[in-house]
Amino acid sequence: MTMIEPTLDDLLEDELMAPVMRSAGISAAELRAKLSETARRLAGKPVPAARQHCSSC
Repeated sequence: MTMIEPTLDDLLEDELMAPVMRSAGISAAELRAKLSETARRLAGKPVPAARQHCSSC
């Protein structure tokens, strides 16, 4: 059995993700942006100025 890691697109298109995102009050585009920002931070790269603030904080 081969274990293939799903891509972000795979996860966002999964039928179970729609109700989860809806209950969290976040769209696929917002989740993608937040995950991208988190990945940049974990990689130690600076966050672009337009995304330095958190609108929900």
